Amino acid sequence: MTLWDFFAACLRRWPIVLVGVVCTGLAAFALLSDKGVYYTRTQIVFLAPSSSYYPNTLATQSEDIIDTAGVVAKRITGPGPVTKFASPDVTLIGRGIRDGWSLTLPDTGGQWGTNFQSQILYLEIVAPDRATVLERQTTLLKRVQDELDALQRERGVEPINDITVQAAPRSTVIYHVGGSKPRALGMTAALGVGITAAAVVLAERLGRRRPRPLRLFR
Repeated sequence: MTLWDFFAACLRRWPIVLVGVVCTGLAAFALLSDKGVYYTRTQIVFLAPSSSYYPNTLATQSEDIIDTAGVVAKRITGPGPVTKFASPDVTLIGRGIRDGWSLTLPDTGGQWGTNFQSQILYLEIVAPDRATVLERQTTLLKRVQDELDALQRERGVEPINDITVQAAPRSTVIYHVGGSKPRALGMTAALGVGITAAAVVLAERLGRRRPRPLRLFR
């Protein structure tokens, strides 16, 4: 099929072209209307109680503290199964979630194993506006502290031996996440033209294969 044949086919199959133009326009309008989302990934560090032997609480690593962080996360998120990914760096936005939150203990064991090496919880929040993200962040940070305090009181831990939590200051920053609209529009236009052209060519080929009706001559 030459270029002129293709243009002629588009004229013959104008309903297909019209549908393609309308669908492409609607997709472009949806992209222009998308204002993006706001996102944060806060690191909540669990700190061992300070002592004369271990005065630096940030440097003290303990499996007991890691276990405590995991229990606190479960008490907040519930007993449901946790979806495993190949890397703990997978974010809510990367999973296609545009409004929600998660609280997880990073698992570096991949999809087929478990390996918890850090006494840090990742609190991820994504929402359409900054105020919602900030409100959820404040609420969930307080809830982590409350659940940790309740857990230690239930286990009879003396306050002097309490594990404490602290949010890493740099991780509390809220970011606006939005794609490049010119690139998105260009890709949408390219896909729309490509799919429409393919539909026209396919319709032409199917039309040529249809058997012609037999004519009976007297």
